[in-house]
Amino acid sequence: MQLRKSERSKAFRLLICLAWVIIGGKVGFAQQVEPLQLLNAMIDRTGTLRGLKYELKKYERIEGRLIMEHMRFKVRRYPFAVYGYQISPRKGVEVLFPAEPGSQRVLVNPNSFPYVSLTFDLTSDMLLENQHQTIKAVGYDQTRNLLIAARERYRSELPRLVKYEGPLIWDGRKSHKLTLQPPAYTITTYTVQSGENLFSIADKLHVGWYKIMELNGLKSPNTSLRPGQVLKVPSDYGKVIRLVIDAERLIPLVLEVEDEKGLYERYEYYGVVVDPPFTDKDFSKSNPEYNF
Repeated sequence: MQLRKSERSKAFRLLICLAWVIIGGKVGFAQQVEPLQLLNAMIDRTGTLRGLKYELKKYERIEGRLIMEHMRFKVRRYPFAVYGYQISPRKGVEVLFPAEPGSQRVLVNPNSFPYVSLTFDLTSDMLLENQHQTIKAVGYDQTRNLLIAARERYRSELPRLVKYEGPLIWDGRKSHKLTLQPPAYTITTYTVQSGENLFSIADKLHVGWYKIMELNGLKSPNTSLRPGQVLKVPSDYGKVIRLVIDAERLIPLVLEVEDEKGLYERYEYYGVVVDPPFTDKDFSKSNPEYNF
């Protein structure tokens, strides 16, 4: 018997649903997932990590278009240290923080002219060109802190704001997808206080400094602000926040943020190794595997 196109399509969808049920039975996806409990477990787990090693594909909206960067990272939480190697768009660029033990500067091998390693302040314009984050955001702590802030702000409303979107496989890992949608996301205003800059205001409001810069048409994150100056700011970090969480290890594998214009940023984690056995050499410019 020959099936019509619509019938074949319906049969195909039924087969897909059946496959998910079978897979769910094998990996535990069929059991009920309580989204708020899962979010809290992820927040708790990421607070216990000592270090991470992973590849990151990040997509950040810069001047209206998404810019992709592919990096490999090693991250130690205490004391905080980062080594990064860029795979694209410019293969071979390396970053190291701190540049020297106890320093608050970043060492960069640009892998291009002038072919010497350079050091920069954490928030230098050159280092933050076409970036949403400083190197201090590498790892999970910034994501964790933003989610904690949202949890505190919307504590009584969270059961209806955090939604379970279903199971999936990400980078070969059994995972769950959650969505958090702040109920009153809007663009509001903030009056600058004495001594504040873009970074301190963003930390105070638990939003992104790049977003404030974008909203106010500022050319640099280091633009001087004057007391009493009124800035446009977002009420929340994002209008919609989506998370893919590793079902076993309870760590985020994808973070996606939308604002009032659409996709603002997306971070995808691959090959994540939790608590690798780092030594000081992993975060030293003298490591023979590095090219500083």
